Amino acid sequence: MKNIKILAINPYETIQYYENRPMEEARFFKAHGYNVETILMERKVAGKKVTANKIADINTLHFICKDDKLISRLSKGRIGNVLKKVVYIGWYMRYILWLRNYLRSEKTDSLICHNIEMALAGVWAGRKKVDNIVFVMREMYEGQSTQALKNRVVKLVSGYVQNRSDFLVHVVPKQMEYTSERNKNKVLYIPNYPKEEIYNKIVHKKSDIIRINYIGSVRDVKSLKMLMDAAQGLKGIRIGIHGMGEAYEKLKSIEHAYENVDITGYYNYAEDTEKLFADTDIIYCAYNIEVPNWRAAYPIKLYEAIATGIPVILCKGMAPERFVISNGCGFVFDYNVESLRELLSEIVEKKELLLEKQMGAQNLKGKYTWNNVVREYLKALE
Repeated sequence: MKNIKILAINPYETIQYYENRPMEEARFFKAHGYNVETILMERKVAGKKVTANKIADINTLHFICKDDKLISRLSKGRIGNVLKKVVYIGWYMRYILWLRNYLRSEKTDSLICHNIEMALAGVWAGRKKVDNIVFVMREMYEGQSTQALKNRVVKLVSGYVQNRSDFLVHVVPKQMEYTSERNKNKVLYIPNYPKEEIYNKIVHKKSDIIRINYIGSVRDVKSLKMLMDAAQGLKGIRIGIHGMGEAYEKLKSIEHAYENVDITGYYNYAEDTEKLFADTDIIYCAYNIEVPNWRAAYPIKLYEAIATGIPVILCKGMAPERFVISNGCGFVFDYNVESLRELLSEIVEKKELLLEKQMGAQNLKGKYTWNNVVREYLKALE
């Protein structure tokens, strides 16, 4: 039986859950007879130890290194943010050293490395110890920042890791444009499609109020606040923001100023997804198009909405704009508060528009599912 280890960073403040994509990959590998273990570098859990548990019946190791007292002291200093980055690099190097030693303990056939940090760790710790390394490129690493030096460093690191990996997993078509000729034959296209069995059974609950929800990682303050501002004072609309992320605290701190906004925070994907989507009329998928990575993305929320038969809202300039318009499965707006408010007002006043988009979304159900694409991984493992 082949051994697979999945490397990922856990963004949550708990060791009882982690991101859905690596979890679903682990379940797929286990179902196909592989021995699977997930190794998480804990970004927000405090402590100094490696602990083990089972999540979704998958053996999981947690590398915990965060020191709350140290972070608290650094936050009070004027140069705390700089020092926190230095401390994080120290934790990251400790993780790589630990991983290198751990990979010596048993034969590992494949390392599935999520995002650039874990891919770099996998290459440095396991290049000579495992048969193949798979770099799961969950985003685009070119042009993410407005800082030229940072972009240059990220591009160099990404190129280095791609060259040293045996397979590259792309999630959006545009990633191929930034892939060198020598690496294009390594690419597996496995986009962030949802599991059909989770979403196709969801039964929509009717409501007199139009419920526009964002469900997922809460990262983009600008776009989510834009939705809150655009809906402020509009009758017949309720905004929900469900999930955790770096933008959560900021948005939660201003929630009280909005009459029709609920910001709920963490939700359990396995237990709460059905209820959240059943109580949704429109999924908000807009991201800040000034960020190249977000402009080129095809959000998983788009495909989750399609799998459930729910229309979406996204902004002009995003990669899926033409897809949404041509399939009639959602609404688009110019990326500003005024345009979004005008759209929301029109949706409230003309109920037939929402019914039309709902039909467009229903016509796409079953076409973009995880089960149809995840089997691509077998090319890297068999």
